[in-house]
Amino acid sequence: TRDQAQNGKVAFRLVREAGTIDCEGTFVNGKGSGTFRFTPDMSFVSAMKSRGFDFEKSSGRGRRSDDLEDRLFAATTIGVTTKLADDLKSANFGPLDVDDIFKAAIFKITPEFMAEMKATGFPDLSMEDLVKARIFKIDANFVRQIHEMGFDKENFEGLVKFRIFKVTPELLNMLKSEGFADLSSEEVVKFQIFHIDQDFIRGAKSKDPNVSVEDLVRMKIGVGR
Repeated sequence: TRDQAQNGKVAFRLVREAGTIDCEGTFVNGKGSGTFRFTPDMSFVSAMKSRGFDFEKSSGRGRRSDDLEDRLFAATTIGVTTKLADDLKSANFGPLDVDDIFKAAIFKITPEFMAEMKATGFPDLSMEDLVKARIFKIDANFVRQIHEMGFDKENFEGLVKFRIFKVTPELLNMLKSEGFADLSSEEVVKFQIFHIDQDFIRGAKSKDPNVSVEDLVRMKIGVGR
């Protein structure tokens, strides 16, 4: 309780499918410390193996086959469940391993999100791509907005660049209104990297109506055309 988390001794238990964490400790003026004991549930290992997720097998990505308890502890803390495994399998996403189910749990990659991204025109995204989509907040709505701006053939990495450099539909609208309608994603990103705004564009166009993106970049960094 809130009162217990101010002062006094506490004991509590976190029970998950992969195991149980028993905690004991003391709070002093709202700051707590203590110890925990982890008890893995080996029935979880069997249940996950029957679904194609072998916690006892090395993934080939630097993990050892003898770190089963570490994996079960991680599965307990981040909430990996058999339901998540069933949901991922039902998405028909393709072969998935234990590392993938951890990523799905951490980044909240659901079958619904997988289907959503497939429906936007990206049927072959990997789990790593879906993780990037979550990190950079690329969803169906963002993809739709970008497509409506004329970037309907943009690849997934192009969308990632748009998010990294904060390319918005508003920016794309501004560029179109200033006569830059057929740009590549690399050219669009340059406007953000070099802070080329509408006022700068208009100032440059007053001197040369046919100014190009490369011309704008050179003018911005002070290099002659």
